[in-house]
Amino acid sequence: MDARQYELPGGITVTRTQPACGAVLGGIDLARPIGEVQAESIRHALFAHGVIFFTGQQAMTFDDHLALAELFGTPIVDGPDPERPQITPVRAKAGSREGTASTWHSDGCYYAAPPAVSVLRAIDACTFGGDTCFASATAAYAGLSEEMRGRIEKLKFMSSLAARMPKNNASFGSADKWNELRDRFPPVHQPVAIVHPVTGARALYVNTTWSLEIVGMEDAEGQALIRELAAEFHKPEYQTRWQWQDGALAIWDNRLVQHYGVPDQQTDRYLERITLAGQPMLSIADWEARAKVAA
Repeated sequence: MDARQYELPGGITVTRTQPACGAVLGGIDLARPIGEVQAESIRHALFAHGVIFFTGQQAMTFDDHLALAELFGTPIVDGPDPERPQITPVRAKAGSREGTASTWHSDGCYYAAPPAVSVLRAIDACTFGGDTCFASATAAYAGLSEEMRGRIEKLKFMSSLAARMPKNNASFGSADKWNELRDRFPPVHQPVAIVHPVTGARALYVNTTWSLEIVGMEDAEGQALIRELAAEFHKPEYQTRWQWQDGALAIWDNRLVQHYGVPDQQTDRYLERITLAGQPMLSIADWEARAKVAA
């Protein structure tokens, strides 16, 4: 194996896609039961690389997808299919930006307890284009100046699903649905920079998609800071890019990476996502204060 590759217990091979984030896992058939040793290796790889990928898993069923997702926690149940409410369909038409998630973001910042992990499976990948880019939130944070890291350790941003999405957005289906989501997801405050609850890694969490304003800051100053910090995710040295094919999966930790769906798919595509519930985010200052109390 070259310097990019290593092995984990359970016969799992890991091939890193880029230095900052991303790895392809092999040596495992996800249509078969996953033992605890393999499960621990998969979790280890995710926390180490932020996003992990699998290929050649066409034999997987919904039950297999669900079992894999449950290695990381409890699925969020809000999908449109009552028989498979854990599934969020991800559709995009050829040549359309709609459904591509083509801005840098972390999923579900508008939740009081944002989603932890997302597991996305390609059912009918497009034949050309439609990649997904990922960028390391830990590398983005580490690349900030010491002065900037100190400046943001206590800051929070306001996020709101309804405030960001227009009321006539087709994905809502109706004004009543929009009102329902507005009531279900009232505005919340999230840390600009967070500490990962498992690894303790510090990561940049702010993004231009869901960060509406910096709490307690004049709007112009806050918007400028959001743009400056979010621009860190545009740096190629923090990124990896995944080319989808049928039977491929991506699993990412929303606290360790942000992602961007490239809207250049040349054919229609269909993927299915299961998202795992998370916990309230802690700012670096809050994390350190809690650690002092625990000590």
